Amino acid sequence: MQIINFIVYQVLSNETIFLGLVALIGLLLQRKKFPQVIDGTVKTVIGLTVLSSGAGILINSLSPVVTKLNETLHVKGVLPTNDAVFGVVLRFDTIAKDTVITFLLAFFLHLILVRITPGKDFKNAYLTAHLMLYHAAFMNVTLPIVLHTNDFWTIAVGTILNAIYYTYSPAITRKLARPWMHDVSTLGFMDQVGSILAHFIGKWFGSSKPEQDADNMKLPKWASMFRDNTIVLFFLMPIIFVGIGLAVGQHGIQQLAGTGAGSTNWIMWLIIEGFTFTAGIVVLLQGVRMFIGSIVPAFKGISDKFLPGSIPALDAPTIFPYSPMGGMFGFLGSTVGCILVTFATIIFHSPVIVFPSPIIMCFDGNVMGVFGNKAGGWRGAIMAGFITGIISSAAVILFYPLTGAVYGSGLTWSNIDYAIVWMPIMYLLKFVRSLVLGF
Repeated sequence: MQIINFIVYQVLSNETIFLGLVALIGLLLQRKKFPQVIDGTVKTVIGLTVLSSGAGILINSLSPVVTKLNETLHVKGVLPTNDAVFGVVLRFDTIAKDTVITFLLAFFLHLILVRITPGKDFKNAYLTAHLMLYHAAFMNVTLPIVLHTNDFWTIAVGTILNAIYYTYSPAITRKLARPWMHDVSTLGFMDQVGSILAHFIGKWFGSSKPEQDADNMKLPKWASMFRDNTIVLFFLMPIIFVGIGLAVGQHGIQQLAGTGAGSTNWIMWLIIEGFTFTAGIVVLLQGVRMFIGSIVPAFKGISDKFLPGSIPALDAPTIFPYSPMGGMFGFLGSTVGCILVTFATIIFHSPVIVFPSPIIMCFDGNVMGVFGNKAGGWRGAIMAGFITGIISSAAVILFYPLTGAVYGSGLTWSNIDYAIVWMPIMYLLKFVRSLVLGF
């Protein structure tokens, strides 16, 4: 019994060791050479460790400022950032363990559904593993609040919902993008349903004439630097931190920065914290890349053997090259939309203050811009980014209170599909539970 307890509570409940074992077993099943097995296993474990370290940097830089804001204004300030909120989830041992189990079960159920579902458009292997992991975490914090489920039913329901989404949503972008992606790959980024919205926004507000295509326009070369996420965050995060600091006030921030003779000026302290947050994202994403670069081959080997003829559903950056300038216009539109929501939540005294999300603006904005541009040129790209940016940010006001253990952390999930798919589903489940059980 002691041995069983050790395996269950010390080994399998530790997500780093557990996923390291998954990588090890997956590589051994593929009969990889010994050096490849060691390389994949070690980089999976170290990648997750680096990821956790980056998440710690994010939390340590953001939490004091958001906590002070909440105390001062009596609100819940929140920054929608998938990578950072996942770091919060990792701090809850049971939820972290359940997240990993949901992630793995949903992936394998997804493979089965792809295998048995007829139709070319549905033959897509969802390989954006880090987003699958983040979304499994979302399920494990929201379902206990929405359905009052225990661990078993949370994992069961989360597995089924996730597998259905991973299997059928990439068919949307596959069909929409077939004329220009030619079935080489499709999107797997929690933007698949949102791409329909971006497509029709592009049609409504733009023009499909070739001369209106954003990629046919000439823009200053300096603008291309903003395709680098690190540069975007370098400029954006200090602005966000200073904005939060101004809402809190000099006195409150100076208490955090220190009040001694050699203390840092409160504005400078906020700027440095913005740089620190950016560094945390860079560290975290490095861990994600290392982890995904090691764990995906084990999954991909299985999917290649199990799903012949399928194409991969991949991360957002794989979409960007199909319309670089369309993505840039989408990013600009999304940035304006997100900032407007922030001002609106402050002006109208919303109980939740939503800060501009780098994920929504940079990644969602680019994806929405690409689809908007393909349907309606540069105007379609701007409006697709602008409208979806507003929707994604505003929806946080409604779904943030459903996020259980991470509510109050100052972080939550981003992406347009959380706004137009998962928030309605969660409220529907909550309504059904109340209707059936009466509470």
